[in-house]
Amino acid sequence: MDSHAFPILGSIAQKTILKGGLNLTVSAAAKLMHDKGASSIVIEQAQERQIFSLEELLNFIDAGGDQTIVLRDAPIRKVECLEEGDSVLGALEFLERNGRRYLGVVDPDDVLIGIVTYSDILKSIDPAVLMERKTVGEIISRTIPVMFTADWILADVIHHLTKPEDTILVVEEGRPIGVITAKDIFGIVTSGKGSHEPLAHYMVSPVITTSCHSSIHEALMQVRDLHIKRAIVVDEEGKVVGVVTQSELIGYAYGSWVNLMKNHTDEFHELVGMLEENNQSLQRLTLADGLTGLGNRRLLQQQMDEEMERMRRYNVGTFSLVVIDLDRFKYLNDEFGRLVGDEVLKAIASEIARLVRKSDLAVRWGGEEFAILLSSTPLEAAEQFANRLRAIIEQRTFADGAKVTISVGVGEYVIGEDEKTFFCRVDQALYRAKAKGRNLVQLA
Repeated sequence: MDSHAFPILGSIAQKTILKGGLNLTVSAAAKLMHDKGASSIVIEQAQERQIFSLEELLNFIDAGGDQTIVLRDAPIRKVECLEEGDSVLGALEFLERNGRRYLGVVDPDDVLIGIVTYSDILKSIDPAVLMERKTVGEIISRTIPVMFTADWILADVIHHLTKPEDTILVVEEGRPIGVITAKDIFGIVTSGKGSHEPLAHYMVSPVITTSCHSSIHEALMQVRDLHIKRAIVVDEEGKVVGVVTQSELIGYAYGSWVNLMKNHTDEFHELVGMLEENNQSLQRLTLADGLTGLGNRRLLQQQMDEEMERMRRYNVGTFSLVVIDLDRFKYLNDEFGRLVGDEVLKAIASEIARLVRKSDLAVRWGGEEFAILLSSTPLEAAEQFANRLRAIIEQRTFADGAKVTISVGVGEYVIGEDEKTFFCRVDQALYRAKAKGRNLVQLA
């Protein structure tokens, strides 16, 4: 088995690279990607390559980011590069290990020649790629097909048709102008018609042909969709170079799978392991906030549903919800910049993660808001927790000397209350904390 099943990066890289500068605004970058049908913009400056991808753009918008800021102040990442001759399996392992979704592809001189996404790699390793890349011309038999000119008498050549897949090609200067199949002969015999006329009298035209450059997959789809039993293969000049039957095509595909499994067992086990790990990673990603590493809104909703069901089913103690909003966070961003703002959010997320128990759940609700579900916790204990966190944040100095306070709403779930009503009640408590001067905890 050759290495086509596991191609090299250079063969699958997106060779059209969209480039931009650090002074490009986020909105302009988004429009450029949309107009060019690209999923990323590469910024090359000095010896460093950075990338602003669709993922970063969506996360930025979801977090309420200002699209008028330039990429220099936006969440762009360094793009790691591998050489064009590297295997996609190695690239997949690299992406998994580093938690990345994009790779640069460079030539031996370290010149960027393309971008490869995680999806590109998974598509290329799909076993169907084998059938997509192997051409009909590579597998056709070197035996000469049964070919005659149109003036030959059918009775003189009919003995060449012995199997259902057999066919007689009628050619003119090597190009097919008609075809007579075993099924056609069957019809002639059963109708009582004689077989003493020239082939031109019996042949079916025009002839459906397949280019020698067509893939096995394309040939299989052709014979299936047109309900024919063979592919008549022609070269660039339209001359017949061979015939491949449907059974030969299927036999080749089956044999290739057998060889693939036999010769690449270890690689497939490795690939399956990677894909299983990737599936788990994707599940974690859909429930996690990319900036802070806390859970996200979806995870909170899932956990809240489980807590409500637990209370209904087992009549156990209630839980409480703590909703947090950073006071005047916009002014902090304006004074210190968004990068410092991001560092503040991450630091507060770390403080929250440090204080909560394993049974609790902390999430970034969106923008500068956080929410904490305190399992088996009544209102009084939740209020104590919230005030302890509020005091810690008030006393702490963050990056570049930044200071910030938080306003907090706290509520205890009442059995029978739906999720929306409960959250709105806690959210109203948060608004009261804001209205009363901020840096406060208010109970729902």
